[in-house]
Amino acid sequence: ARAATGGGPKSYSMSAARPADREFDLTYKLYPGGVCSGYLDSIQIGETMECFGRGSKERVAGSHVGIIAYGVGITEAFPVTAAELSKPDAKAVTLLWASKRYADKFWLNSIEELEATYPDRFTFKTILSREEREGSLRGRINKDTLQSVFLDEWGTDNDKEDVRWLSVGTKPMMADCYSHLRE
Repeated sequence: ARAATGGGPKSYSMSAARPADREFDLTYKLYPGGVCSGYLDSIQIGETMECFGRGSKERVAGSHVGIIAYGVGITEAFPVTAAELSKPDAKAVTLLWASKRYADKFWLNSIEELEATYPDRFTFKTILSREEREGSLRGRINKDTLQSVFLDEWGTDNDKEDVRWLSVGTKPMMADCYSHLRE
């Protein structure tokens, strides 16, 4: 989306697509004083906005898929998770969602539906940086977190050819995550 106020382009991923109807959904967080999020918030249903594509992405086959979502990055990560689970070559798909607090989370019913539909192939974990909660990891994502949530659970290592990764968040968060994965 490009804000009409003269701001530069800002990337937002679709959270749902309906190509037959020529429609899609964007899920975004409204930031006070945010140029692009404020612009998106001002658009009324049925109005149009300028969009641009970032090129095509091609799926690489593999049996183990690790998806790390930081905050609202879940809006891109969750649809990818669902799409991966629909592919028979994805034998294990794990989604790790990092956020400050559990109350920041949404779409939990949809995630539970995936857990019920794919109990032998899908694992969902949460990590919280600002609170303790039973069933959630505590802290920030680091090399040890990635090792225990993904590789130890899968019984594999990161050098395996059929292990694939997706990290979705701010550029610094994603760079940090990929740096941990290379360690």
